[in-house]
Amino acid sequence: MSKSYYIILILFVFGCQSNNLYDGLKKDFAPEKEAKIFDKTSSSNNITIPLNGMIIVKENETIYSIANKYKVIPKDIIEDNNLLKPYKLKPNQILFLRHENSYIIKQNDTVEKISKRFAVKKSEIIRLNKLTTPFNLVVGTKILIPLLKDFSVVDLIINKKVYDTKQITKDEYIPKNEKIKNAPFFLWPAKGKVIKNFGTFGKGQHYDGIDIMFGKNKPIYSAYDGEVAFVGSQIERFGNLIIVKHNQSWVTAYCNLGKYNVKVGDKIKKQQIIAYTLENKNYFHFQLRHNRNPVNPLRYLN
Repeated sequence: MSKSYYIILILFVFGCQSNNLYDGLKKDFAPEKEAKIFDKTSSSNNITIPLNGMIIVKENETIYSIANKYKVIPKDIIEDNNLLKPYKLKPNQILFLRHENSYIIKQNDTVEKISKRFAVKKSEIIRLNKLTTPFNLVVGTKILIPLLKDFSVVDLIINKKVYDTKQITKDEYIPKNEKIKNAPFFLWPAKGKVIKNFGTFGKGQHYDGIDIMFGKNKPIYSAYDGEVAFVGSQIERFGNLIIVKHNQSWVTAYCNLGKYNVKVGDKIKKQQIIAYTLENKNYFHFQLRHNRNPVNPLRYLN
């Protein structure tokens, strides 16, 4: 036989072996088709994290697609939201993303004003930015805004006269499993689905109310008889906010509202329409407080 015949035969044999090896490897690594890929360097999207750190999960989104979308680390999303394996997300689920908030100081800004606007503690602003007394801020300079939200700042924007009795600080207040005696018969401000519950989440953070989802531009009702103590939008975290003072040192707060039809000083009845949800969001935030301290609304709503 000719030498060329042997060369062709060798190439054919090794070609077949190569194909067999390739097919084998392809079969062995078939599960890799399901691998979740995270690319922090991707520049296809320039979507920034909301200043309050909160996002709402969309249809078919995963931890990894969100991580790529906002340029964050999947592990941080998992840890900060107490997610469990297999980390499956649901549409309209709320997540909090970790990032470094910053703010440019404007004329007449103070630490207290910034605390109210972004719903964070003054002490955390001071600590994070290593401010020293008298905590003067320089217009045009950048400061960092703490990620940990403090919903108790609701109380900073209303007069102390809203409450009937001496306030109890959070350090003195010990929540009990049983209901507070003689609590008013509060009604649901909306018959919707609770999509975020009262209580702790992430690394020691606390959610002082509940988020209720039930549609866009839908009516929101007063939970009980009372007097409107505050109406406004000074706190960016809360959007339009209504605070109603009830008897026995009880207060309800309705946050992230659309249009509203009450003003400070109005006397309202329970089940009276006081506001509507936003036209572009189908949920709002609700808080119930006794002696300035947040309590779990689910224990008191009827």
